[in-house]
Amino acid sequence: MNAMKQPRPAPQSAGGIYLWGDIDDPDLVTDLVEFLYQSRRSAVLTVVGEGMRKSVYFREGSVIAASSDQPEDRFGDIMFRRGLITRERLDEALREVGPGRKIGNVLLARGVIDTSMLWKVIRLQIEEIICSIVLFEIGQFTIARYDPAQVPTRTPLDTQRLLLEGLRRKDELFHLRSQLPPGNRVLTRTGWMPTEPLGPIERSLFELVDGRRTLDELFHTSGLGAFGAARSLHHLLQCGAVSAAPVAEPGEAGGGGSTVGAILSGYNEAFAQVHAALQGAARHPFQTGLQRFFHDADGPVAALFSGVEAGGDGRLPVDHIVANLKLSPMGDKVETLRRGLNEYLRFLLFVAREVLPYPQVERLAADVRGTVSGLGPPGA
Repeated sequence: MNAMKQPRPAPQSAGGIYLWGDIDDPDLVTDLVEFLYQSRRSAVLTVVGEGMRKSVYFREGSVIAASSDQPEDRFGDIMFRRGLITRERLDEALREVGPGRKIGNVLLARGVIDTSMLWKVIRLQIEEIICSIVLFEIGQFTIARYDPAQVPTRTPLDTQRLLLEGLRRKDELFHLRSQLPPGNRVLTRTGWMPTEPLGPIERSLFELVDGRRTLDELFHTSGLGAFGAARSLHHLLQCGAVSAAPVAEPGEAGGGGSTVGAILSGYNEAFAQVHAALQGAARHPFQTGLQRFFHDADGPVAALFSGVEAGGDGRLPVDHIVANLKLSPMGDKVETLRRGLNEYLRFLLFVAREVLPYPQVERLAADVRGTVSGLGPPGA
């Protein structure tokens, strides 16, 4: 819960807000949900960031409702993603939606669903929203009291089960993103289609691939949410239906216009900052294992850091890492470099948190994030 540090003043119209702050830790939202569950709170948790706003309502620690302003969290879109309705039938029903007439009621009247299905989809909708807020890494949060009369349809759900599902998706999303091209790479159709026909979700995403949209743009325009879009794009790339623009070679411009040299230089400055702070601290058992990070690395990071050791000032040998990149069979070398360096920086900050006083670590973490801003993957 370390992000609940001296938060900015709550707005004057905050009303029932009693806890608020910045989301600058990838685990903070998980901690907040766990806090509300364990303390059996009745409150609404709202997260805002990256052009979205989502709320989850708790009654004595149990999730009872959720709301979102994102298209992928709408009742009808969830039905479509789950294969419960075709896009054509959904579009027909949406034309009848208006004030006081929700999509669920329209579908009930049309006989497309019954009350049992309505109940099921509402529960799926709440699950999708709470699983998606667990993915929030940057933004703001509030915890507030709420008027029970203003709560959306109440459907009590098991908070712990939802939290575990959210964490499972978060792990899977991290794995999928590590295998996808950088977000600024344009995707194109290859002209080849797999023998197994694409499902309706993947087909809808495939139709958006036009040789101009980047991977990030496809994420935002697909209406599938981060998790759904990542799974579908990963499958389209794996089956060969789409491909990414050519990869920049080491030393040439990488994603975002950064060269390998510039990326290494920026991260080395951050490593030196953490190293200097650790050098000024009392000797601690955690400090003796710093070099083990490179020996214990696995996967693409192992190839990147093969034979690497930090110098006396904490910086990594640039020539050695560039040579590893050239020899490595990695698919996207620039992105692998970014993720490997970012992972090492996270490790150093973990050690710093065990060695240094809390205020000093928070200042150090803010400083190094500023140093590598624009050089690393999301969450750097």
